[in-house]
Amino acid sequence: MNTTLVKSPPPGDFAYISALKTGWHAQLQLLISQKQPVTYDFFPLRQFPADVLEQAGKNGFQHLVIENDRWQHFFIPPANESERIA
Repeated sequence: MNTTLVKSPPPGDFAYISALKTGWHAQLQLLISQKQPVTYDFFPLRQFPADVLEQAGKNGFQHLVIENDRWQHFFIPPANESERIA
C-alpha cells in the first residue's frame, strides 16, 4: 500500500483509534472492513501493523500520514459509486 505524506490532516469525520486503548486492533480492522474513514495513532508501537496496511490496501483505501506527526495515520475509503457519479 502506498503512503502519502501530507502537510495537514485531511478534512472529514474520522473514527479515532489509539494503540493505547484495549481492543484497538480488532476495532481498526472492523472499521476498515466497513470502509469507514479512520485516523489511527499507533504510538507507542515500534512499527505500523503490516496486516492493517494489507487489509486497507485490499479495500482500496488511501493511506495518509502528516509530515510532522508520523504517529498519526489516516485511512480514507474509496469513494462510493454515488459520489463518483455526482
